[in-house]
Parts: sequence; structure tokens; C-alpha cells
Amino acid sequence: MGRKQLAGIIAAAGLGVLVVGYGAAFAFAGDKIPGDTTVLGIPIGGLSKDAAKTKLETGLKDRIAAPIALKAGETKFTVAPADAGLTVDVDATVDAAGAGRSLSPARIWHALTGGDAVAPVVEKDDARLKAAIDKLAAQVNRPATEGTITFKGTEPVTHQPAPGLQLDAAKAPAAVVAAYPSDGDPKDLPVGVTQPKAGTDAIKKALTDFAEPAMSGPVRLTVGSKSVELQPAEIAPALTLTAQEGQVIPSLRTKLLEPLFQQRFKTLETLPKDATVQIVGAGPKVVPAIDGMVVDRTKVGAAILAILPKPTGERRAAVPLTPTKATFTTEQATALGITQKMGEFQTQFPHAPYRNTNIGTAARKINGTLLKPNETFSLNKIVGERTKENGFTEGYIISGGKFEKDLGGGVSQSATTTFNAAFFAGLKVLEHKAHSVYISRYPVGREATVAWPNVDLKFLNDSGHGVLVQTIFKPSTPGNSGSIRVIIWGTKVWDITAGQSAKSNFRQPVVQYNPAAGCEAQAPTAGFDITIFRYFAKNGARVKTEQFTTKYNAANDIRCGPKPGTIPTPPPGGTTTPPGRVKPPTKPAS
Repeated sequence: MGRKQLAGIIAAAGLGVLVVGYGAAFAFAGDKIPGDTTVLGIPIGGLSKDAAKTKLETGLKDRIAAPIALKAGETKFTVAPADAGLTVDVDATVDAAGAGRSLSPARIWHALTGGDAVAPVVEKDDARLKAAIDKLAAQVNRPATEGTITFKGTEPVTHQPAPGLQLDAAKAPAAVVAAYPSDGDPKDLPVGVTQPKAGTDAIKKALTDFAEPAMSGPVRLTVGSKSVELQPAEIAPALTLTAQEGQVIPSLRTKLLEPLFQQRFKTLETLPKDATVQIVGAGPKVVPAIDGMVVDRTKVGAAILAILPKPTGERRAAVPLTPTKATFTTEQATALGITQKMGEFQTQFPHAPYRNTNIGTAARKINGTLLKPNETFSLNKIVGERTKENGFTEGYIISGGKFEKDLGGGVSQSATTTFNAAFFAGLKVLEHKAHSVYISRYPVGREATVAWPNVDLKFLNDSGHGVLVQTIFKPSTPGNSGSIRVIIWGTKVWDITAGQSAKSNFRQPVVQYNPAAGCEAQAPTAGFDITIFRYFAKNGARVKTEQFTTKYNAANDIRCGPKPGTIPTPPPGGTTTPPGRVKPPTKPAS
């Protein structure tokens, strides 16, 4: 064999080895990702495209939905990826990592020996990202805080100035995208810093020049020869020193001090009095308004601030008075047109001291109530809660069909009388509730009970004019009944008459025996239904009719003591009432 032939055989053999080796390398790494490749710490080197995609999807599942952690200064923020329109494109990320089949020797060599950390490919929705940045800016942005001095009691408290932050809206989108997917460690947002205009030295100077002298003693305000003093502890809650335009400026919230002014200025000013309508003699009369002279609230704040830093002996200032008109003028009161009786009603009640107290107290509170057009009368609001402090005592009420004692018992007599006056005045009844059982001294079906705070009597002044409610109360005596009369004055609109249906659906009481201590005997009353009609007429012609139905429950015959024929249980240390002997039933009136 010649040398050339031998060389050819050797060359061919070498080529074959190379081909076989290349084929083996291609088979092993031709479609693999470079061996040292990672994405956010997840190794995908040596994997095929599909395997790498599956591994990335699993490894990034939680991170791609986790809030993006950010910070500006020391303050931390989060943005939801979905709100910012951010997602990871796994396919594009795997491609960027070098996945894919290739015959290139360089590509195969890189797959066998190369690889690096690869950033994920993030897709973004620009519109949603902008909206998220705008929302983030509203959280991040804050103006520089100027220094202030407030007071705790009469001790000045300094609040040092602080820089402000401003989110860089142009650079923020890239910063948010770069921080996604989040590893939980907050990434810095691009922000600008704004500095306060007045520094710490200005606050120190304000403390010594104003705040401390301001609390050194009272200030005196004068009107002519009259004067009042305001103490530092009274002024301090409304006093603040704030840096403005490089200086510390004092301010006084005079609205906060208004209750103090109203109390202390009584000796300096004459308050205006609103016009009103009152019963004078036999009928209503307009009581004219009176204009006043009050301390000028627009000047008093400046006057106080001017003397606060002054030393003892100079802490005095004159304050001017200003004419102040009444809120409700004589002309407005006259225009209400309260000149006629619109409706009236009177009821009587048997003597009981609690009735005199409770009915009389309610009558006094109702008397003089003035309703402007479209205002609502509420008995509970006017009379208030029935408490001892509010002038009421215990009396009988109806609870669960039984008469019991409670504070304010008897006030329903005032409610019933007022309801009927409003009924015949033609005013719109908004809320009323009849007693659960019929009380014979009240007009059947046309009465009202009240209970604090939920059961109320309300009517609307829909007359187009003013309305004045007058009450005339006559207390009872042991030998004579008492009475309450309610007159509603205004401009008469309707001629009102009343009608009623026959009673129906009678419900009979039953006998109940009550051996309990403190039992209240009760006489029986039948229950029934009845419909009441209100007829509205004008110029002799009926215009409309209203009706409402009342359903009275039966009041049971309650007898104190054990049921005849039963053996009572003796009370501890006492005796029982012999069987068959019971207290005669009586019905206490409410």
C-alpha cells in the first residue's frame, strides 16, 4: 500500500471519528439550553425548551403574582403586577436563554460549556402601568413639612421640619418593571427630595420669641371700660406656630375658641334676639327682633396674637364691637301669617299626682313650639327623654297589654291631645301610634301613645305658613279632674270634620291570676277594630278624605293572687292570701 493511500485511510478514519463525535455532541446538546443558565436563580441549563418552560412556569408561579416591593426613603410601598399590567413571557425567556436546535458547532460548544444568569422577559401594558405609577405617586409624593410649634397644656411642643418626596414619573415605570418579579426585598424608587423653607433655627427662635412668652400670663381684652381675661390654658389649644415662606407665623383658630368667646364676652356685648311669635293675651303676637352689638370676630384673633408675645403689663388690647342683626327678622316672623286658630282639642284626666307632674311637664315643653313651613313637629324631640333629671316621675304605662309603672307615665295624654289638635288643623300626620288597648277617656281610634325613643308623634307643617303650638294645662286636685288643651295657630287652610266606622272584630278579654308580689290588678276591656275618617273641606265643598284603622287588643282581667282552688306557695317569712280572696280589679289610667 502506498503512502498516499495510507494517508487517505488515516484521514478518512480521523474524519469519521470527528463526525461520530460531532454527532454525539449534537445528539446530547444540540437542542439544550447552555449548562450554567439560570433565570431568577432557577437553573434551566441542560434542559430542552419544553422542559425549561415547564420548570420556569412552576418555579415562577408564586413570584409572578406576588406584589412588587418598592421603597422611597424609609417608606415601603407595593404594586400589584396585575394592576401594572406586568407579566413574564416564559416562552420568550426560554428563547432568550438559548433554547432551540442548531447544527452550529459554536452553538453546540456553548451549550456544553456556557450559560449565564438570564433576565426574564417582561411584557407590559403601557396604559395600566401608567395608571399604577399615577396611583403610586399619590402615595409617595409629599410636600416638605415645615416646622411647627403646638402646645400640650401650656407647654410648647416643637415639630421639626422634614424634607418632602416627589416621584420621578419619567423614570418610575422602568424602576417598577426592573423590580418585577419581586423577590420580596423592596427596590428603590426614583424620587426627588424637596427641602423645607424654614430650618431648625427658625423654630428655635419662634420658641423663645413667641411661644414661651405667649404662655407667660393672661391677656386682657377691653371694650370701653369693660374687660375680660383669657388664660393661657384657654388659648393654647387654638394656637399654632407654622413656618411659612421661610418665617414662623403664629395662627389662632378662633372658631375653636368660639364657645369660650360666647361665655366670656357676655359682659362686653349685647346679643341679637330673633323675632318670634308668642301668645300674648288671647292670641298670637309677633315679638320683634332686636339687633345686637357683638365683639367683632374678624378682629379678635389678630388682637390676641398681637399681645401674646408681650411682657406682663402690656398684655392688653381693645377689641371693637360690630352691629349684628338678628337671624330671624321681624318681617320674617310677620310673614309666617300666624293669626288664626287652625285646630284645637282638650282632654281631661282623673286626679293623680304623677299625671300632674308628667302631663304638666310635657305641656310646658310643647307650649310655644314654632314650626316654619315644611318643618316637622316631633314630640320626642321637643319633650325629650322621660327621666327624673328632665322633670318626669313614675306613672302608669301600657306594656304588653298590661298597666305597669315607668318614668313618664301619662305623657300619652299630651300626645293624644296634640294629635287631635293637629288632626283638626289639617296638618299632615307623619307618625302616630294608638294605645294597644282602648282607654275610654280618649276619643276612640283617634289618639296617640309615645315612648322614648322609638314611638313618636310627628306631623308636618304643610300649611304653607307658620304654625304655633299653644298648650293650656290645668292640674287636677283630689276632687276635680285636670285638663290639657292644645291650640294650633297659623293660617287656616281646611275645614276639618271627623267620622268613624262601627266597631268590628271584637276580641274578648280573659281572666288571669297573678300571685306575684307587686301585682297590679286590671279591669277587663274588649278589643276591637275601628276606622277613623278625616274630611277636608274648603268653601263648603269636600276636597279629600283620609282614613286610618286602629286595632285595639283586649285588656285582660288581671286578678292579684292565686287562682281559686290552688294551693299557693307561701312567700319566705310571710303568709299567703286565702284561696278565693283576691283584690278587687281596678284599672289604673295612663
